[in-house]
This record gives sequence, C-alpha cells and structure tokens, in this order.
Amino acid sequence: MLTRPQQSRARFWQLADGLLCALAVALAYGLRSSFPFLDLPELQGFGDYVWLLLLAGIAGPVFLRQQGFYDAARPGGRGATILLIMQGCAYAVLAMVIFLFIVRVQFARSVIILGGAFAALLIYARHELTRSLGASALVEAEMRRRALWAGTPEAIARLQQGLTPAERELLVTTAEVDPRAPDAAARLRTALHAHSVNVVMLSLHGLEEAAVETVLAACDDEGVEVVIHPGLAVASPFRLSVDQLAGMPVLYYHAQSAPPAHLLAKQVLDYVGAAVLLVLLAPLFLATALAVRLSSRGPLIYRQERAGLNGRPFTLYKFRTMRVDADALKAGLAGRNEMSGPVFKMTDDPRVTGLGRILRRHSLDELPQLWNVLRGEMSLVGPRPLPVEEVHRFTATAHRRRLSVKPGLTCLWQIRGRNDIASFEDWVRLDLEYIDQWSLWLDVKILLATVPVALFGRGGR
Repeated sequence: MLTRPQQSRARFWQLADGLLCALAVALAYGLRSSFPFLDLPELQGFGDYVWLLLLAGIAGPVFLRQQGFYDAARPGGRGATILLIMQGCAYAVLAMVIFLFIVRVQFARSVIILGGAFAALLIYARHELTRSLGASALVEAEMRRRALWAGTPEAIARLQQGLTPAERELLVTTAEVDPRAPDAAARLRTALHAHSVNVVMLSLHGLEEAAVETVLAACDDEGVEVVIHPGLAVASPFRLSVDQLAGMPVLYYHAQSAPPAHLLAKQVLDYVGAAVLLVLLAPLFLATALAVRLSSRGPLIYRQERAGLNGRPFTLYKFRTMRVDADALKAGLAGRNEMSGPVFKMTDDPRVTGLGRILRRHSLDELPQLWNVLRGEMSLVGPRPLPVEEVHRFTATAHRRRLSVKPGLTCLWQIRGRNDIASFEDWVRLDLEYIDQWSLWLDVKILLATVPVALFGRGGR
C-alpha cells in the first residue's frame, strides 16, 4: 500500500520526462534548422528524426532512473537534484551517440547534444513545478492517508517506530485500537466514522483469530483498505508475495528476490544457449572425444552423482580426465587435500592423465554438461555442483544455501580465481554473492568473462 503509490508516481514521472525528452529533441531540431547562416550542414527532414524522438524518450528516463532520480529516498536538495538530472541526460546523450554510431545511422550530433541540454532544463522545470504543487496544503491532504492502527500497543509502537521518512509523510495517524478489548468492534467503527479513515494498519503480532476477524469484518463493511503486517522477521521483505492455497490467502516466501519473469528468461536462455553451443561447438566436442578415446584406456564419459537444486542428486557428465581407478585412489590422497572444508582439490593430482590436465585447464572436460543444461538439471551460470558425498560433509547450515539455485557450468568462483582459491569459505562466499546479487546482466557478464578464462586456462588444473 505504501510502496505502490510511490511506484505509480515514479512511473508517471518517467513517462512525463520521456515526453519532455522527445520534445527537447524536437526543439533542438527547430533551433538548429533556424540558423542556416552558420554554414552548418543541411539537416534531413523532420520526418527522419521522428524515431530519434522515440529513442530520446526511452533513453532519458532510463538513465535518470539509473542515477536514482526517481528514488523516494534520494537527496532532496536542489544541487543534488540538478546534478542527477545533468548526469542522467549526459549519459543518455552519450548512449544515443554510441548507438547511432554502431547502427551506422547519421544524424546531426548538434541536435542530440542540444536536445540533451533542453531535456535537462525541461525536466528540472517539471521537477520544481511538481514539488511546489506537492507542497500545497490541498495536494498534501489529498495524497496522505488517514490511518487507524489496530493491534496490541506494543506491536503498534514497534511498527510505527520502524516507518521510513517517506512512509511517515504518506500517513496521518487518526486513532489506535486494540482488537482484544471487549468493546473493540464498537470503538473501531466509531473511529472509522469520526476520522473518515481510509486505511487500517493491522499488526497480527499477539492477536488471536477472533480479534483479527473483528477488524477485517468492520473494514469490509465500511469499504476501508487494510494493510496487514504479519509480524514476521524475514531476511528480505522483497522475497514475500501473496498467493492462494486451498482458496485462502497465504504468504509466499521466495528463496531469492528475483522477479519470476527474470527467472523464466534465465531458463529460456539456458535451453537456447545450451542448444546453440552444442551445435557451434560440435567440431570441438568431437575432437575432444576422439582425443580422450585415443589417449588412455577407459570410458569416454565420466559420470558422477552431484547435488543439484535443493540438494537433489543428478548424474553429471564430463569427459574423462583421470585414470579408471581414480575413485578408488581418492581415499589414499586425502592427506594431500589443498582445499579447506569438505571439498577435495590437488594441484598435482597423480590420477589425472596428461590429456586430462589440458582439458581441465581450458574447461574442455565440462562440455558434456551442456546436455545437463538441456535436461534442466543445470544452468549455464550458477554455483558449481559438488559431489553428493561432499555436500553431506557440510558443517555449516549456511553452506546449503548455495543449493537454493540450479548449479551451473560457470560462476563467480570460475572467473575470480578458480582452483587458486584454497578456502571453501571463500568459494561459498562467492556463490552466495552471486545468489544475493543475481540478475540477467550478471549472468551475461559472467558468461563473457568465462571465455578468456577458459581460453588462457587461468587458475585451471
């Protein structure tokens, strides 16, 4: 209830500023074409600049948002506002110039630069105008919500103390009611009428079902909105959403805060990317398979049970890089383990074949895992899957959170040191950093950074 009006206003101002950016380019075109005596190259017709107006209308708000111009908690001083607007418009101009250069479309750069300057002036004027109007008593009274707080006195006090400055500006406290009181229903309805309350802030902490139903019934009869605070201490409120189960509303606490649409896009990228890579790398795949077959005795593909999403075992495929009896010899090499924690790593592992060292250094042994990606067991980017036996030796419960996403072919560990990282805690830290900061753009950056790491064999053993 409190964030949605802010988000709606931010989207409205982004749309308005986009129109102002398009208008600024049109004004810049008119000004530039009005001075032919400056002996500047003749401009194309205005019709050719129409799509440039659209580009400016998109780029302007995008870069202003990136600078935090639309954030409710940003610095409110005029100097800070001017700086944000100038930075956003300057980045938008630079991005447009680079984009036009890449697509090889010729437009007068003077129009783009002038348009950026005009856009900064128009957006600042809009900001000052809307701020002055928003400070008026009429608009302030209309935007603020007349709130009644329902709950135990302790819960209400704790909730009010936790309000942010932006939330305090949106609410006017009219009354407080404890639903456990014998006359709670009558007091609640009287307060709703007397103060023209338009939202009830209900804290469930310490309340029984009957008390909650008293508040909801009164608000339902009066047509008053209710904001329900469940009183839960969660790691991130952005992971909470409302769903339905058995026809009743339930709180859904997601393992990560990524939007479902972004996670779906990641899955589509995995399937499409794995299929494309299998086709493009088919010659390398066949050459590697032939080399493994001719270099040493044993199966071509090595299969091992690894821990997948939420620890579910799956069969991981790799080109064989070790002797056939490698698993049997592992116990005798435990004392030479160079990785702290439950994971086994050695620099000069005697079980690895000569060809295997080359394949490992350049990650060629991982190529068959593209099939795991197509099967939905792995992702292109994600924490590297560990053998099931090593997962069973986890000593810290926090280590299992790296299993909350699908394992991947590459990850932050792969591009930030790979086997040069000797501490399992550092490995887990990088995996959790990836999980907590995940975005599609982060996946793209990791994939791009993996290419030189694999080509030059950095940190590979």
